[in-house]
Amino acid sequence: MSRSSEMTSSSSNIFIIFTIFLSFIFHSSQDFEVIQPPNRMVNTDGVALISCEHTANVSSVEDVRLSSISQTNTSKLLCQKGTEDCKNIFMHLENPKKCLFILYNIGPEDMDMSYECEFTININDLHYTKRGTPTRLLQDQKEVERDRVTCPQPPPPPLQSDYFRWILIGLLVLMFLCFCVIISVLCVKVRNRNKDPENCTYVEMRKAPLPRNPPSVI
Repeated sequence: MSRSSEMTSSSSNIFIIFTIFLSFIFHSSQDFEVIQPPNRMVNTDGVALISCEHTANVSSVEDVRLSSISQTNTSKLLCQKGTEDCKNIFMHLENPKKCLFILYNIGPEDMDMSYECEFTININDLHYTKRGTPTRLLQDQKEVERDRVTCPQPPPPPLQSDYFRWILIGLLVLMFLCFCVIISVLCVKVRNRNKDPENCTYVEMRKAPLPRNPPSVI
């Protein structure tokens, strides 16, 4: 084997190794991940912080987005890089690999949503987009226990049977009082009728007539 052929073979091997190395680096850059916390606590002021990071080896990021996902798997864009006014969200790009989303004025309907981060990066003039695993918002357990203590449970409603029983008792008492009043009125009328002078018979008393021929005295 000639010396030139050995050099050619060696150059080919170096080229193949270099190509494999570049392809490995390129593939590693493409196969990046987006990392975000599985859940975040909401404080008493209705504020929560969601941090989003990616693992790609880049010096800049093309786009960052935060979307909400409903229970019916409907996605809605909430905030995006370059947007000046995101409703109830403040976005801070800490570095090309990490972004912070501060959510405030969180209401009960927001607790039913999950929140998904999305990065778009540029590798060799090609854009690649990856999403993270959505983050769920949780209420602080201390606040939940405090709400349970400060807000006692309402008393159970009375049973229907007891309700109707008291109505029946009330009706019976009312009927008894009406019966007593009627009896009292009848007794008064009978008593007054017995004392009425029109019902009395008047008999005139007259003296007996004197005899015309009085008996003679012997």
